[in-house]
Amino acid sequence: MSLQNLSGEINRLSENIEEIFMAFSTEFPKMLTVTHSSSLDELMSALSTLRVENDQSSKTEKTFFANYLEKYTNMFAELNDEINELSKINTHIESITNDSEEMELIALNAMVVSIKSGEKGRAFSCITENLQRLSSEMIKLSGKLTNEETTLLDSINTLKALFQQITDCQQKIASISTTQVNRVAECISMSANPLQEIITLSQSVYPYIQSAMEGLQMQDIIKQAFNHVIMSINEFVDDETILEPSEKLDAIAFNMSLAELARDVLRDIGNDLKKSTEIFDEKWQQVKLVLDKTDKERDNYLATFFKSDDNTGRISIAEQLDNTNEDISAMNAEFANFQSAQKRVVSICRGITDKARSMYDVFISLRPVISRLQHVRILQEIEVSKNDAITTVKDFVTDMDKLILNSTNSLDIMQSTIDLFIEEIGVMVLKFSSTIAEDNSNMAEVKSEKSLFCESLNSIQEKISLIMKNFTVYPPEFHFQCQTVNDLLNRLAGIQNSFNDMISLLDNEILRFSEKKENFMKEMGLSNYEIKDDRFKELISNFTITAHKQAAGKIVGFDVEEGFSPGDVTFF
Repeated sequence: MSLQNLSGEINRLSENIEEIFMAFSTEFPKMLTVTHSSSLDELMSALSTLRVENDQSSKTEKTFFANYLEKYTNMFAELNDEINELSKINTHIESITNDSEEMELIALNAMVVSIKSGEKGRAFSCITENLQRLSSEMIKLSGKLTNEETTLLDSINTLKALFQQITDCQQKIASISTTQVNRVAECISMSANPLQEIITLSQSVYPYIQSAMEGLQMQDIIKQAFNHVIMSINEFVDDETILEPSEKLDAIAFNMSLAELARDVLRDIGNDLKKSTEIFDEKWQQVKLVLDKTDKERDNYLATFFKSDDNTGRISIAEQLDNTNEDISAMNAEFANFQSAQKRVVSICRGITDKARSMYDVFISLRPVISRLQHVRILQEIEVSKNDAITTVKDFVTDMDKLILNSTNSLDIMQSTIDLFIEEIGVMVLKFSSTIAEDNSNMAEVKSEKSLFCESLNSIQEKISLIMKNFTVYPPEFHFQCQTVNDLLNRLAGIQNSFNDMISLLDNEILRFSEKKENFMKEMGLSNYEIKDDRFKELISNFTITAHKQAAGKIVGFDVEEGFSPGDVTFF
């Protein structure tokens, strides 16, 4: 490179550096406008949607299952109370049965006595036959009453068993639902938390990018300094064309001072550029560290949540959500059991009411039989009082009176009990039916919500799987911008050698001018020399950096006015 080419080379270098700095000032702000990739947002959004759907799917059932145990426990208690009340009838039925059997035996003994009495006992014998027939009818009706009671108790116990089945179904559904909700919530938490950590980590790169922009602060100083160098080099004169010795010496001294000034300014530029490069490199290394760490976290995330590992027992998000689908399938099976039991409850409730009325009808049939027994007993008493032939059966008549009275009392108690039972069981059955209908409606709503959740879950699963296949932390343009910055930094690092070449050239020129100057001074008998050409002062008056003005003043030996301090003016 020759001195004649130096101005063009410096101009080219200045433009090259300016181009790099302008590119930095464009790329850095663009990088700061990017947060993270759309796939991160999409995955977070999918997980957020899944969380909302999961919470919503359990909202109704939480309300529904909140008090079901207490509700059905109260139903069991009411049924047990009714069973206990109905069981009290057993004693009275047994009493009527025993009394009827004893009346039948008394009637048989009285029949024997009346037969032995011959013609005189014929009327009593007819009365006794009626007594025996009525006693048999009482035994038959009391047996029927026992059967009706047994059937009614069986129905009530069946109802209890169905309530237990319903409670078990609800308990299983609640348990499965809790497992499913917790499984999904855990899946969301396990996958969302590290995802948020990745996002936080990815955001930590931006302060370093912001700090890297501090290197741009030297941009204007470097540009102004290049202008100073170019102005200095453009002022060189061709001293070979000057014949007059004093003018030639002044031209040589002038050129030497220009070369010294240009060299010193180039050194400043090299130092300033080095400072900027060091800032860029230091901060960009931090950027690259964050990017490398983010890439590793991304790979770990995919390995942890996108693929299952049989060796470690790790389960992917997709497989965890598949397990949730299995939970929902199990719930649907219990829904079916619940609905089946509900339908049977409605049928059993109707049957209980019908059986209670049938039992009541038996009581209605017993009442006239006992009334007829009472009438027959009176006829027996009249016949015994007027017929001396059968006075021996008088005690039978008295015993019969007691038995009929006992049966009447038992029947009164039983009828009072069954009347109250029918009234209470009717109210209870209506309440049970209403409760069952309400539960059935609520359970249908729970099932519907679970079905919708299952559909939504499948859709979200597909979306998550698709996102995972193309999962990135930063958008593609960010990586392109990073590569652009890397290229710019490499270009900037390669420029440093150019300064050394230019400074060496100027050092050689300074040495050459210095030798020429000394030779001319010897020829002219001078021991020192100051530049006469005022163009040097005019030149440095156009400098905008104070340090360069002062450096020029020291070279040629005069003071300069204050100017701008380095770094006062920047263009970004």
